[in-house]
Amino acid sequence: MKVMLTVWPQKCHLYPIIPYAHALQTAGHEVRIVCPPGAEADIVAAGLSAVVCGTPEATAQGWARPDLAPNPGEMDRLADAVKIGSADRDSWDVFFQFLLSAAKYHLPPEPSTDNDALVAFARSWRPDLVLWDPWFPGGAVAARACGAAHARMLMGPDYSGWATERFAEQAGGATGSGDVLNPLAEAVRPFAERYGVEVDEELLLGQWTLDPLPPEMRLSRDLTSLPVRWIPYNGGGVVPEWLYGRPERPRIALSVGLSTRTYHKGEWRTPKILEAVADLDVELVATLNADQLVGLPPLPPNVRTVDYVPLTQLLPTCSVSINHGSSGTFWSSVAANLPQIITDTDESQRLEFHEDGGSTIPERHILSPIATAFVTGRGAGLRLDHQKQSAEDVRDLIVKALEDPSIRAGADAVHEEWLAKPSPSDIVPDLEKLTGQHRR
Repeated sequence: MKVMLTVWPQKCHLYPIIPYAHALQTAGHEVRIVCPPGAEADIVAAGLSAVVCGTPEATAQGWARPDLAPNPGEMDRLADAVKIGSADRDSWDVFFQFLLSAAKYHLPPEPSTDNDALVAFARSWRPDLVLWDPWFPGGAVAARACGAAHARMLMGPDYSGWATERFAEQAGGATGSGDVLNPLAEAVRPFAERYGVEVDEELLLGQWTLDPLPPEMRLSRDLTSLPVRWIPYNGGGVVPEWLYGRPERPRIALSVGLSTRTYHKGEWRTPKILEAVADLDVELVATLNADQLVGLPPLPPNVRTVDYVPLTQLLPTCSVSINHGSSGTFWSSVAANLPQIITDTDESQRLEFHEDGGSTIPERHILSPIATAFVTGRGAGLRLDHQKQSAEDVRDLIVKALEDPSIRAGADAVHEEWLAKPSPSDIVPDLEKLTGQHRR
């Protein structure tokens, strides 16, 4: 069969879907990864076929579009309307401020040439199945427009599924009603209506969902899902000599992800971690680029910084992973069977809005509270709050993660649960069957 995958064109969204594409291609299916400009080189480097919809110039205005800025008043009004309580407020704010804005980035009020090219390719190539990124819901419209079966690929907690469930429960339907409309449905609507596609629950949530998450991290409750194991893919690279064998002393990985280095200079979590390891008999490998090193004190002699090394090369040589809880680093650490120390704070996920129209992002990663709750709840790791804990406190956390047998046992249990899930190759027969049932 022909399978089209659509994705937000950034590494943190592309890398999680590469194992699905490889599994389908290895099984003999035709595979195309289709997206706006920005990811084609990484797709080709993974040995896959890329289809670029649109040109870089078409999205040149980027985040300057006025419709992308979150409206705090509307965010609060809708939260009240669908009865978002304090326990769920962070999830709502992530959905409204981050996922919704990202989805709208490639869904402008007037459908773009990128979107038209996406549908044109789908209608020309005629895929049997479209697998789409929830942060890039235009893929669902393209699937409907060409009659393909379609499913979402979760890359983290299911914010869009959870929010849509709330509208279904509290606002008369998945798309909402009256003046309480699901903003995700409204973002998709102009593109969908251009091609005569109805905006309904199936369009927003797919006919099923590829779900690598344990129940504690999922958020959505009642969606049709196909469990699958998250297989880490971090790109390729020449293995440096210092990674050939096991280190002489415990090695600790520090990774704060690809997105951080894209949007920020300096690294607010790192100074206390560097101070904490300075007098420990360990080696810290910090994957920080030049921008992230801005403003940091001199590095202790037992700290090695590398601009980039695939985590699939680094983590198997480590004893502990310190990370910010993002999906790629988190699941790479689970796959390497490592205790984790997740950086987290007590901040709200709500942006701080300024009079000039700008905003300040919290120092808390949007996924860190959910990852932290999971590893601490399973006894597989610890929480690090750089805003409240001292360097001495951080040192104690590191020592505990290295030496406490209960944390080692917790990490083992999480790793075994991960191994028990079917791999992307294992679910190919299920995808074939579901496609036959849903293709139009």
